Amino acid sequence: MRHRWLWGHIRPRLPALCGVLALTFINSALSTALPYLSKLIIDRGLIGHNVRALLILCGSVVGLAALSLVVGGIARWIYVRASAGILFGLREQVYGGLLTLAPEFYRRRPVGDLVTRLDGDVAEIQRFSTDTLLSCINGLLLLAGTAAVMLAMSWQLTLVATAVLPIQLAVRRWARPLIRDRTRALREQTSEVSQFLFETLSSVKAIQGAAAEDHIQGRLRGLNRDYLTRLLSLQIVSYGLGGLSGLLSHATTAAAFIYGGFRVVDGSLTVGTLVAFVAYMARGTGSAVSLLNLYTAYQRALVSLERVEELLVGRPSDGADLTSPRESAEQFTQPLLASADPSSRQRLDTVADKSLALRNVSLGRRACGALLLTDCSFEFPAGSKVVIHGASGVGKSTLIDAMRRFVPLDSGAILLGGEDVADYDIAVLRRAIEVLVAEPVIFRGTLLENVRFGSFDATESSVADAARRAGLDEVSGVLPAGLNTQLGTGGLGLSAGQRQRVAIARTLLRKPEILVLDEALANLDTESAVALHGVIDAQFADCTRIVVSHSPSLVPRADLIVEMREGRLIQVPRAVRA
Repeated sequence: MRHRWLWGHIRPRLPALCGVLALTFINSALSTALPYLSKLIIDRGLIGHNVRALLILCGSVVGLAALSLVVGGIARWIYVRASAGILFGLREQVYGGLLTLAPEFYRRRPVGDLVTRLDGDVAEIQRFSTDTLLSCINGLLLLAGTAAVMLAMSWQLTLVATAVLPIQLAVRRWARPLIRDRTRALREQTSEVSQFLFETLSSVKAIQGAAAEDHIQGRLRGLNRDYLTRLLSLQIVSYGLGGLSGLLSHATTAAAFIYGGFRVVDGSLTVGTLVAFVAYMARGTGSAVSLLNLYTAYQRALVSLERVEELLVGRPSDGADLTSPRESAEQFTQPLLASADPSSRQRLDTVADKSLALRNVSLGRRACGALLLTDCSFEFPAGSKVVIHGASGVGKSTLIDAMRRFVPLDSGAILLGGEDVADYDIAVLRRAIEVLVAEPVIFRGTLLENVRFGSFDATESSVADAARRAGLDEVSGVLPAGLNTQLGTGGLGLSAGQRQRVAIARTLLRKPEILVLDEALANLDTESAVALHGVIDAQFADCTRIVVSHSPSLVPRADLIVEMREGRLIQVPRAVRA
């Protein structure tokens, strides 16, 4: 089944949806009875001069309408709960899948496009899978009941009413590719706008610093013009379809009045019957048009379904390059992840010691297309402090990513505690090898929540202790609410050094075996960097520390300094280091 993942979210809610369907059937039956009561009101009450029948029939109309209101309210309550469950389930599955993709995917894919797919496209799928399909079933029930009553009233008038249906079907078939192409273009333009807003609002200070506000506003106007062009293109097609359907419906109504009028004049049809028939025809036409519009809605939903499935199932993108919006996600699935299948082999959940070693490692071709290490072996002694330096682009950060299984090796193995990193449970491995970077991630939330991130069960006292050991107690002491002070996205309000201390406190809670500083202190002045090196050496003295730096001479108390070049890790002699 092509869309089995979608069915998996609908199936658990089938009982609720069937209940909605049953209530909808009752409501359709009540609605179908109302035009017939209008026929009786005209023929028996008004034309028949029967006041008692008029009052009873009018009271029946009000009673049926009230009952329909109650039934519809119950159906709506059940439906909203079920449809919301489907929407949330779909969004959580797609989001969960995105969280398993390697960082390389996010370097090559606009975040705005992903947000648009998570929000707009997933919502479109949910609307079609519940709203539209339930409307379709409701329309079918109403149409069937209406058609039965219309045939009972006059099969000749019913024939007139359905004469234009083949034309309606032909027009929608002709418009199918127009709708799909224009819908996809509009979705992709929406992604462009979302990405632009995300990037610019995240970089307001840089924009203001360059006095580029007018330029950025001009770019937004350009994106809006392109969006409007695509929107108008889709709206014109949609309006044309709707307008043509309306025109054909009016023509059908006019034909029914003409033919029915002759029947009333010659006495073979009552006025009440003609009025009721036209009312039923209006209802039936509305239901028929809704069913025809289902075809249009399906084309729009299919575009969204394809865009979401590109993330979920990794379908190839017809030769699109790596920057294409339709790029497959399959190639970015994190390498060497443990299988979720319980029958897969047991993964290691403990690290024996703090040693780290490369064994005949070749790296680069699978990770980035360029060979970085060739049959390289190297030992990082347990508890040592090793500095790795080398030219930009030589592959230092890629090597660190390989240690944590973010990128695959071409051959060889990386050993942690004497065991291949591929044999560890992925969460255990990444807790064992902690990496500090130049721009630590600080989330919008309290200082306490940011220090606790990744160690969510940590008590407030242990968080406070980690903050103190990282030197954050001075920071939290001057903040208005201490550890409960709200921080902005990216740590707005904290200095670069303070953000690093948050990351260090976070790492203290995680208690790693290997601590990597990947240019972590590059944004700090020399004095601050030396101070933080002192904090790290004191608090992580028993860890194996790897420092990636362009300036090895500025790293104090290093046990080894190695250079990454020509596919090797080469130890720098002490005389050269001096």
